[in-house]
Amino acid sequence: MRLLVVFLGLLLVPLVSGAQTSSAVEAAALSTALKKANQLMLERRYESAWKLLKVTDQMNVEPAVALKKTELALNYHIGTEELKRFAFRDLSLLSPSIDSLRQAGNDSVRYSFPVRRVLEKLKEKYPDNYKLDRALGDYYFAVQQCDCAEQDLGEDEVFRRTIQFYQLAHERGQGDYLSYFALGYAYQRLGQFQESLAPFERSIQLRKNYPTAHLNLAFVCLELKEFDKARTHARLAVQLFEDAAHKEDAGFLLAQIEERMKETAASKPQ
Repeated sequence: MRLLVVFLGLLLVPLVSGAQTSSAVEAAALSTALKKANQLMLERRYESAWKLLKVTDQMNVEPAVALKKTELALNYHIGTEELKRFAFRDLSLLSPSIDSLRQAGNDSVRYSFPVRRVLEKLKEKYPDNYKLDRALGDYYFAVQQCDCAEQDLGEDEVFRRTIQFYQLAHERGQGDYLSYFALGYAYQRLGQFQESLAPFERSIQLRKNYPTAHLNLAFVCLELKEFDKARTHARLAVQLFEDAAHKEDAGFLLAQIEERMKETAASKPQ
């Protein structure tokens, strides 16, 4: 009997080793596919990137692939149905902007990827993966920006969920200047101006030349009657915006701030 046990033990060794080898091969293939998808996205070959990711993980069970699909779907689609189905296109460097192609709306929406459902299922399976919380924050922020999904929730609830998921992600170090801006914006739109200050300031700390964060922070400071700070950030927004329309908006806000400062100074007793 002892000889049989030893013999069976010897049989198990190559099986375990084989499983480890197979897992390593799969991990390497996954890494290669993600790198290739990133390269295709840099080349603006968005449909090719999507097809590669789809083949790599057809059932959306790999968090890393699902996160890359989410990034691609939310940022680079040229058409969507409720953020559940998407259209993509391979573009050349001379092609029109994605925004203009979205507005044209000529592409068939044929790739299924229900973002919220995919991310929520993965979060249930991987509760400690806070990159998924970051992605859910991105999703709800995209919902508000496009006004194209989750109509039953209402805008305030969408903002509350944006805050919920970004806060969880940020507490675990999963944030960048865009997610901090979006968090500040959600607080701002809910009228929670004091709470919006820190996220906007963190966004600017991470990307000093991000004009939209300066503009929104100027607006919040105006609401809180922090006029000097509001004027500083409005001036920076005017300087940093490159397009005429946004520069004009920032200039209009700056004029409002300076007018309020004059009114406040005039109302003080001499």
